[in-house]
Amino acid sequence: MEDNFELVYVYAGHGKNGAVFEEIPAQFIKANQYKILKSPGLVQNLAKGDVIEITGKAEHPIVISRGGNFCIQMYFPTKIDLNKLSLDIKLKLDGTLDSANEDVCSFSIPSSNGMNKINQYFNELKDETQAEWYYANIYKNIDNPSDETLLNWWNE
Repeated sequence: MEDNFELVYVYAGHGKNGAVFEEIPAQFIKANQYKILKSPGLVQNLAKGDVIEITGKAEHPIVISRGGNFCIQMYFPTKIDLNKLSLDIKLKLDGTLDSANEDVCSFSIPSSNGMNKINQYFNELKDETQAEWYYANIYKNIDNPSDETLLNWWNE
């Protein structure tokens, strides 16, 4: 991670008690614009390397540019060896384990791997661990989980 960073509060959605935010390490670019330094574990539509604009309101940030990474969020029902997993992700996908909080992990995986290779890796991991996983930054309508319209930024 970059030495020059700050924690920014990024809107993740609404919960029972109102707006929910996630603290994400980012590099300041200019007023309200930041480069994300780690893929989030809760916020949708962002990954490491993306440049965003935060409006300061309880609304999703605006993505100015994509950093070329998929954000994979994964939920593990049992404890796993995070050091082994982190090394495996690095060696097989040139990715990083960006956060781990109890049973939730987020990963940054370069889109250059291609979705077939990424799907195969994470589906095999799911078979081994019974973990659930998904791409957190590929869907157009992040407020409607049943809408699977893709952004296709990785094909541009």
